[in-house]
Amino acid sequence: MAAGRGPRREMTDHDRARLRAVHRVAVSGPLVGLLVAVVLAGWGVGGAAGLAILLVVSAAGCVVAAAVAAVGAIVDEARRRPVARRRTLTALALFAGAFVLLLLSTGVTATA
Repeated sequence: MAAGRGPRREMTDHDRARLRAVHRVAVSGPLVGLLVAVVLAGWGVGGAAGLAILLVVSAAGCVVAAAVAAVGAIVDEARRRPVARRRTLTALALFAGAFVLLLLSTGVTATA
């Protein structure tokens, strides 16, 4: 094993499969938010409210995706399988992204 290259740094096929599931969940948030915003626009609700809904549902998607990543890493650690750092960093980035999206949604709702 090369210096600085432990089992936690290398991506395995198992890590890639887990990350694909996390990415699918993360992408579903904005897609659902967009669908809800379009439905609200059809009902005559203003654009600011639609954008706020899009941001909040996207943030929820990020939180769920981060939870899926974290639970998957916990399960793999319990099974003594190495977890790549990329999976941990992805979960942290998704939690941070959800926080930013919620802050943006409060800014949008303040203008509405």
